[in-house]
Amino acid sequence: MTHVHAFIAVDRLLQDLANCSLQFGGKVILLGGDFRQVLPVVLKGSRPLTVASCLKKHNLWSKFIKLNLIKNMRAPETERKFSNWLLEIGEGKSGDNVMLPDIYYPSEQNPIKQLYGDLNLSTVMPEELKGRAILAVTNDASIDINNQVLVCLPGETVVYEAVDDIVSDDSNDRLTFPVEFLNSLTPTGMPPYKLNLKPGCIIMLLRNLAPTEGLCNGTRLIVTKLQRNIIEAKRIGSVNGETYFIPRIPLNPSDSNMPFKFKRKQFPVRLAYSITINKAHGQTFKKICLMLINPVLGHGQLYVGFSRFKSFDSVTVVAPSRKIVNCVYQEVLND
Repeated sequence: MTHVHAFIAVDRLLQDLANCSLQFGGKVILLGGDFRQVLPVVLKGSRPLTVASCLKKHNLWSKFIKLNLIKNMRAPETERKFSNWLLEIGEGKSGDNVMLPDIYYPSEQNPIKQLYGDLNLSTVMPEELKGRAILAVTNDASIDINNQVLVCLPGETVVYEAVDDIVSDDSNDRLTFPVEFLNSLTPTGMPPYKLNLKPGCIIMLLRNLAPTEGLCNGTRLIVTKLQRNIIEAKRIGSVNGETYFIPRIPLNPSDSNMPFKFKRKQFPVRLAYSITINKAHGQTFKKICLMLINPVLGHGQLYVGFSRFKSFDSVTVVAPSRKIVNCVYQEVLND
């Protein structure tokens, strides 16, 4: 979900451009969204700060005409029970804990076996995997699962090592934070220092490379060729099957909590067999495994995780028990 500061900036910009003091310069603004979903991420933010980052808590919200959508377009009419159950989760009607239906909680609690148990990963084709994903709560859990899946896939692994460097004029910083330490870091939104890939593997972009071509942050692609300084890939869902060339670029982590700044020159991609729930926002899969070994951390995460597919038989869950945590901020849902 977009931070309220972005809407304020657009409002002021349009007022300046149109030389008009009306909201958004008197222009018609069309927005779409679901406040049951994940809220804007506020680094180290408390619940009040996170809620305050939402457009609904700003006076701009009162200027909009609200139209409510009532039909779940992902779920067919035959899955009305699933749609109602999903709404109960999104609105917190089930309380802080949700009891999973038996169909969601199989005896096999291995996420890779749950999702790919019907396939032979050693001979599988990329197209058979593109509609599946393991959704994790944390970035570290997602990285670990991706590496496990890659080992099972056919082909030879190609390792791309990044170039890390401290961004500082103080020579002491290079002594305090040596390159070996930087290599060990994988901040959220950054590719790893050692990027392990195979031809045919599924990757996700971590930066906007060519928005007009559909190459945006979060776009999933299938690798077609791995060269020394270029990755060739095809976008999943592309009609014309066009091949795109992904270069190495300098990247800076967005985590401002670090006591130093550093840059990493690496391909702006990561494996995408497993992604975080937040990163899955806006995507639809044919089959998923929701890994809830760690409980959800914020408003709407469980709702987003369970709304990435179309029916009850499209998901399984890995969790310590059938009783799982749900987090809903009622102050956001109340208009």
